[in-house]
Amino acid sequence: MRSNWKRAAKARLIGAGLAFSLMLAAGAARPAMAQERLEQDFGLIKACAGDVWRLCSDVLPDIGRMKACMQDKMGQLPKACLDKLLDAMAGSTFKVCKDQTYALCAAARCNVYDGVAYCQCEEKHGDSISLPFPMGKGVDVCAVNAAGADNKYMVSTYSLPEQIASPQGGGGVYTCEGGKSGGAYAQCDGGICFKSTEETTFPGFDKPIPKGQIICSCPITDASNGGAQGYQILGPYPCDKSFFKYCKSETANGHTGSTIYRSAGLSTSAWARRERRSARRPARRVARRGQPEDARSVP
Repeated sequence: MRSNWKRAAKARLIGAGLAFSLMLAAGAARPAMAQERLEQDFGLIKACAGDVWRLCSDVLPDIGRMKACMQDKMGQLPKACLDKLLDAMAGSTFKVCKDQTYALCAAARCNVYDGVAYCQCEEKHGDSISLPFPMGKGVDVCAVNAAGADNKYMVSTYSLPEQIASPQGGGGVYTCEGGKSGGAYAQCDGGICFKSTEETTFPGFDKPIPKGQIICSCPITDASNGGAQGYQILGPYPCDKSFFKYCKSETANGHTGSTIYRSAGLSTSAWARRERRSARRPARRVARRGQPEDARSVP
């Protein structure tokens, strides 16, 4: 009887892992070879099945609900599972641009003009992550960014910003809660940035853009149209409660002259958490709007 129970439990764990890997395969942006997919699936099963069962067993075998559950609890995944998950995502959903100069807009302040956010971003060099943004055979975001080195432009991609990674960074993560905020924010992943804006004046910015920074054009997302899903922006640390005005539509909106901030998506934030863990650098999170102040390290 006991051995039967063990076999059943093991089967449930394997089923959870298979469902998890099938969830990833269904969301892949490009087809993988069968052998590669099989090896990846077994790697995910080995690394994540126990965590899927621990965190989301109440919604199995519903793939849609499990996907939502795992997204909601991604911060609770141990490093082994998170590494496998993000490696799979980086090979399909995301592209990792290696050893390139890129624009980092993670903590950018943006000025709105005629429905577009123009964001003051940092010039960086190294590895970064982005959605692939395919533009034809063999051309994706990394290829476009690489070509910019000789053509005086670069692309906005993502890496962990020093403002929250370093103890001396002076930055914190502000959560604008879904269903309560309604503000607008910039989504800069893939935005085009022009070198000609460096060390010049630009509409909406009081001071000239300093050397090592660049203006990027980014689309605007209106959170009031996004249902209950919240978002995060980077701001000052320790917590400045007045900064939460940038979660509200009265201040942060798509009207010309408005000031908004860049927000990172869930998956890129999770990838950055892995990079931070690898570097053993803490980041700071401040209170959600309407909750008591809570400044602490993000796991």
